[in-house]
Amino acid sequence: MSLKSKLAAVLTAAGLLAALLVGLTAPVANAVVPVSATVETAPIHGTGDAADDPAIWIHPTDPSLSTIIGTDKSTDGRGLVVYDLSGRELFYYPDGRMNNVDVRYNFPLGSSRVGLVGASNRVRSLDFYKVNESDRSLTKVGSFAPTANIATPRGFSFYHSPDTGKYFAYVTDIGKVEQWELDGSTGSVTGRLVRSWTVSGPAHTEGLVADDEMKRFYVAQEDIGGIWRYGAEPGDSTVGTKVVTTTEVGGDIVQDIKGISIYYGSGGAGYLLAASQGSNRFHVYTRDDNRPLGAFNIPAANGIDAVTGMDGIDVTNFGVGGPFPQGFFVTQDHANDTGRQNFKAVPWQSIAAAYAPALLVDPAYDPRKIGAGPVTPAPPDTTITSQPANPTTSTSAQFTFTSTSASATFACSLDSAAFVSCTSPASYTELAAGSHTFQVRASDQNGVDQTPASYTWTVNTPPPGGDTTPPDTTITSGPPATTTATSASFSFTSTEANSTFRCSLDGAARTACTSPQSYTGLAAGSHTFSVWATDAAGNTDLTAATRTWTVSTGGTGSTIVRESVSQATNTTAGTTLTIPKPANVVQGDLLVSCVALNGGTIGTTGAPAGWTRLAAVTTIANPKVYGYYKVATASEPASYAWTTTSTTSGGGIARYSGASGLDTAATSASGAAASSGTVPAVTTTTANAMLVGCMSVNSSSVTLTSPAGMAQAVEAGARRFELADGIQAAAGSSGTKRWTFSSAREWAGWLVGLRPKTP
Repeated sequence: MSLKSKLAAVLTAAGLLAALLVGLTAPVANAVVPVSATVETAPIHGTGDAADDPAIWIHPTDPSLSTIIGTDKSTDGRGLVVYDLSGRELFYYPDGRMNNVDVRYNFPLGSSRVGLVGASNRVRSLDFYKVNESDRSLTKVGSFAPTANIATPRGFSFYHSPDTGKYFAYVTDIGKVEQWELDGSTGSVTGRLVRSWTVSGPAHTEGLVADDEMKRFYVAQEDIGGIWRYGAEPGDSTVGTKVVTTTEVGGDIVQDIKGISIYYGSGGAGYLLAASQGSNRFHVYTRDDNRPLGAFNIPAANGIDAVTGMDGIDVTNFGVGGPFPQGFFVTQDHANDTGRQNFKAVPWQSIAAAYAPALLVDPAYDPRKIGAGPVTPAPPDTTITSQPANPTTSTSAQFTFTSTSASATFACSLDSAAFVSCTSPASYTELAAGSHTFQVRASDQNGVDQTPASYTWTVNTPPPGGDTTPPDTTITSGPPATTTATSASFSFTSTEANSTFRCSLDGAARTACTSPQSYTGLAAGSHTFSVWATDAAGNTDLTAATRTWTVSTGGTGSTIVRESVSQATNTTAGTTLTIPKPANVVQGDLLVSCVALNGGTIGTTGAPAGWTRLAAVTTIANPKVYGYYKVATASEPASYAWTTTSTTSGGGIARYSGASGLDTAATSASGAAASSGTVPAVTTTTANAMLVGCMSVNSSSVTLTSPAGMAQAVEAGARRFELADGIQAAAGSSGTKRWTFSSAREWAGWLVGLRPKTP
């Protein structure tokens, strides 16, 4: 029985006092140090004691896209949940009562190497998933049952042998431990039992972790127990060594011992971490000889409640960027102040710095490479970045190209001729009518690109009296003349069908493009976009269509600036929509949120603390749209949760500096299916007010185009809605604001003005 179950059973004042005294008087190796969580995940789906164990998966090419994978062991939630590093839920898989979860890399599944997720399912199975790197989702790739000795699979851990390269799964329950060799050769994960034993002492075991470099396996034993260390290879002895003991027998850790994890460091350095559920502390031990180094706890801070009664933990040394540039620690939290249980994350450098002397910080050592074998550097890849139109009447052609290697040289071939050295741009003249093929390949010290970049096009000689008239090019949409947005998107057309286009920003070389063409990261100041159409006969518009606009950072003509945005989507029906806090919020910023529901409602008490409703557009069944705002305080939570009736939903928050509050009351409107929706004007009382509007449609695929003078700030919910804004220079009527839709849909929207702060 876990400590939580015991506390639930012992509800006398004396029993509670005795439990508190155990936590307060237990000796530890060093003083307990407090550290602060900076991220918490969205609540788990199940009720009661639901969340149990997290695991960290590191993205292979962009560590900032790494994820936290959490288990839900409840009977109503039951499954796995995937979160991004901000704590936002990405995917939910209600596949069973998942208890513990672990991750390994480079697992041979069929003909591929994959990131493998394994979990113990209390419905008596071990379940396996591969991580789809493109979108971070999971695909189930196998399931099998342990023997009848494992009545309820609880503890779970992977192990990858550095000696044989084989992968294993460990599972435990009430002291029984089984080791299964995994096989993915058929494309589905299967298992073969290779070792089993019973841990000596108290029966309850759950926390497991394997050290893939030191070939060690650890088992956490609850009650008056400890942590046992064994050899991890299937032929090793089943006689273990108890390396950590509880306070009842003179040790340093208060029962129950729950989750355990390994912090890897280069050269065999690192730590063994363990959760003391009875004292709400986490203990750190040396990785080599498992000496105690003291403990830490996670009190309330940064708008995140304290961690108590925790089960599973995980840690990574690897720098994943964003909030965790030097790795992080993640734990389950038994009592979450915003409702159902969730997981809390702490930057590793915060933990390391709290100790004296400081703990190791080694964010460059990559645990994904353990067991991956020697890495052979790959030859560079080659990409053609610009090329002639196809077809064209021009008898000359120019190509530009790049490589993934900064030191690469290039060789080019035209029409299957031998490759010869070339540099970008490469030009050809006096080409004959007909089809031509250009190829280019890069090479560096790691070899030659074996798949050259290639482009085929046709030179057409126009017949006498043929088409010699160039098309006209028209820009159909773009940003307003002045905007605070540092991104821009343009749509454009040609008077002739089957035309191709080339675009230029601020006088740069023309490059092939398609409508819409988008740009991000634009600097403050004036910008000019130009686009030329070329028809099927090769005639190019002699006069570009151009659009000039200004990116404003505030000051003259504008003191309100949109600084950052955030968004979230529930693609399956739920009663909570959790939106992350936008980046870099500071005290005094004005936060504006739009929430769109596919049906359902938000009650008057359904908004997060501190948010004020500015609009509720609920006159049609679907969609319903709400607007809220708040002035940021000195300590804002990592996310905000809206409570709804059960429905799919989406929401976004825009952060504005220089705004003192609402300048006008919001207007709103909704309507039956149509190709556009118009919201009535607001009347601003101050110059340089910021107009903010939200529009939602009854569709998951329709594209929305912002009103003239406004630019898109947030587009979320699989295009269920967008939040748009724009500066209104003079006080007075804004005029009606009309959004257009790519197809007719029911719609609902609102519009409001923000007042600039007085200088």
